[in-house]
Amino acid sequence: MSKEMNRREFMKASAATGAVLMTGGLSPAFAQELKPIQLLAPQLDGGRPLMQALKDRRSTRWYSKKEIPLQVLSTLLWAAVGVNRPHIGLRTAPQRLSSGGIDIYVATADGVFFYEAKENVLNPVVAEDVRNFSGQQYPPPGMYGGPVGEAPVNLIYVWDGLKNPRYSDELNLCLAFSLTGFISQNAYLYCASEGLVTVVRNWFAKPALEKKMKLRPEQYATLVQSVGYP
Repeated sequence: MSKEMNRREFMKASAATGAVLMTGGLSPAFAQELKPIQLLAPQLDGGRPLMQALKDRRSTRWYSKKEIPLQVLSTLLWAAVGVNRPHIGLRTAPQRLSSGGIDIYVATADGVFFYEAKENVLNPVVAEDVRNFSGQQYPPPGMYGGPVGEAPVNLIYVWDGLKNPRYSDELNLCLAFSLTGFISQNAYLYCASEGLVTVVRNWFAKPALEKKMKLRPEQYATLVQSVGYP
């Protein structure tokens, strides 16, 4: 959103379209009323070469307070599991769409949004900051990282299809975690390319987080990935 745009006019336009388009961070003054956020088209040029991104790929637990611009977030989500073959609906990471797949929920200071890859939009889920539920430090903060809630964005990976009768519980979980691994590694490489820092979190308040997010019984939160700037 340009600085020259009148806020009242922007609010009126947003209400008319039913979506919020931002080019800055994810903390608008009107965030109390969460609305869908139309993401920007991913930037497919630029970035570091693959081998350089692999060299720089690492986990970091300290984050600055700098917000992630919407353009960067849009490209991050596309890199993680966006649609890269629109004519057949396939993604940048493997998905078992016929039997369940991994969805990304984006947790920010304003609330939780669901990444709808086909429409390239963030749909609001709950207007509450759940970042402190979506990760825990082990060892405790101060030894290897700061408080979990300091990362501006937490990506929450959710398997949708845990109760699928076509597969055993063991195979369902195997699929859930293997697909999560593909997606989280995509996010790692994009972060290394873009100058972001990230870490995956195995420790998080899983029952409390799933309740906050109002997940269905067949949904299962597999992993959380914090993303921000150093």
